[in-house]
This record gives sequence, C-alpha cells and structure tokens, in this order.
Amino acid sequence: MITLAIVSKQTKQGLSVWRFVQSEDNQFFAFGGCKPACKSFASIAELRSCYKAWVSYGYEPGLVPTKPVKRAVFLSDPWATQLPPHLQMELEDLSV
Repeated sequence: MITLAIVSKQTKQGLSVWRFVQSEDNQFFAFGGCKPACKSFASIAELRSCYKAWVSYGYEPGLVPTKPVKRAVFLSDPWATQLPPHLQMELEDLSV
C-alpha cells in the first residue's frame, strides 16, 4: 500500500487525520477521521477530487502540529516519606 497524501485538522473531537492510499491492485482509498472511516474511489481522479474537497474544508496537507502537553511536576512532601526523591517521582508518575 502506497500513501499518496495525508491531510489533518484539529477539530472539537480531536485531531482528524486522513490518509489517501493506493493498494497493490490499483484501488484507491481514504481512511481516517476522528471516528475511523474508509472511503473507496473508482479512480485516482475521484481520490484527487476528495483530497481537494478536504483541503477546502480546512484540512492541511501533512500532519498538523499538536499543542504540547505540559506535565505538572508535583513532588509530595519529601519529609513525609522515607523514599528517596527519584522513587517519589516514579511513584507519582504511576498515579497520573
């Protein structure tokens, strides 16, 4: 399977990514979305038309950068436990 193009867009439901592919037996598909779906096309012209439509809906070619998730560094009261700080941090990472 060959990936011909990828489009993506940040939506209310999350990141929506569509991949436009060509199979080994020359069939054309687009799959992806927030709720995974698959669309088949009779020709590459239909696939291109769909690609252009998605771009007109606000999808961007490639992968849209997502906002980095900030992890809060929270260290419990180090004097309330006898664990060394690195083990306290590991324990708190497991609780997230």
